[in-house]
Amino acid sequence: MSSLKRMGLSGLAMMVAVSTWAGCMGDARDADTGELNMDLQIAPGVTISTVNYTIANTGNGFSRTGSVAVRLSNTLTFQTGAIPAADGYTISLNAVSADNAFTCTGSAMFRVQPFVVTPVALMLNCSTTPPQQGTIIVVGTTQVCTNLDSIGASPLETSVNSTISLSATASVGSLTPAFAWTATAGSFNDTASATPTFTCPATPGDVTVTVTVSPGSPSCNTVTSQSVIVTCSLVNPTFTNVYTDIIGTRCIGCHRPGGGGVNVGQLDMSTPATAYASLVGVTAKGTGAGTSGIACGTTGLVRVVPNSSATSLLWNKVHAKTAAIQPPCGSVMPLGATPALTAAENDLIAAWIDTGALNN
Repeated sequence: MSSLKRMGLSGLAMMVAVSTWAGCMGDARDADTGELNMDLQIAPGVTISTVNYTIANTGNGFSRTGSVAVRLSNTLTFQTGAIPAADGYTISLNAVSADNAFTCTGSAMFRVQPFVVTPVALMLNCSTTPPQQGTIIVVGTTQVCTNLDSIGASPLETSVNSTISLSATASVGSLTPAFAWTATAGSFNDTASATPTFTCPATPGDVTVTVTVSPGSPSCNTVTSQSVIVTCSLVNPTFTNVYTDIIGTRCIGCHRPGGGGVNVGQLDMSTPATAYASLVGVTAKGTGAGTSGIACGTTGLVRVVPNSSATSLLWNKVHAKTAAIQPPCGSVMPLGATPALTAAENDLIAAWIDTGALNN
């Protein structure tokens, strides 16, 4: 045992005696009998209990496997017989230490001769059993993540078919962020703008407006999307609302004393009371032919016909500019380069007239 300990972990010399027998039938020797004298304590505290072996010859097809218990042996020696005489044999041994810390392997070539016990020597090399480990290659990619800083909507409530101004700001370093707007109803003038105009649908109700910024991906931990809820309402079709929302802001610049709307159109709307008295049931008195080539005072048309917006001159003149058509007489309203009324504003005038054109 001491001599084996001095070998350390580098290896263990082993002698295997291989015998072949071709004697008389009365020969009592057992060719398959083996004996073993082996010390498998290859280093202090390292013990092998069993050695497995394989003897093979590809030339004649011979193969034999077995194991030898060596826990109580001092030497690694065993003998096995009944092996056909031939060249090209290989013996391979393997073993594992009792604590599974070491794996031992070894092999040798030998030749078997008739009636001869052939000694075979080999080195059993023992090394620590490698841990079950692997290696990985990490391939990293980069993703620029935009942060959506703010979203705005003004106003948050307006009438159907009316517009709402939207805005959003985003930061993505030195890059330029991209914007994409969506809504559950209504429309945008530019879905890729940072400051688009949203138009409410014709159906009243709440609409969710959402903006998403890029570049980005699901892996980004920045805010890339936000929503705001706007309300699209039906405006009460009262004369007060018609005057406040439309006439008072879009018409009295001309239709006031000293203005062309009074001097040529003969229509004063400078105050709510004056406007109502000059509109409802009153026949047009305008003297200018305008773009239509027809002076309204010559047509007999009534400015506001209660319950009939389609025959009311007021509605036909503002509708003509929105629809880009000629009016029944005079010019479209509002006059000149002033923007046309929105569809919602036209609808408010029509609704007031069609519900009786009341002074409410």
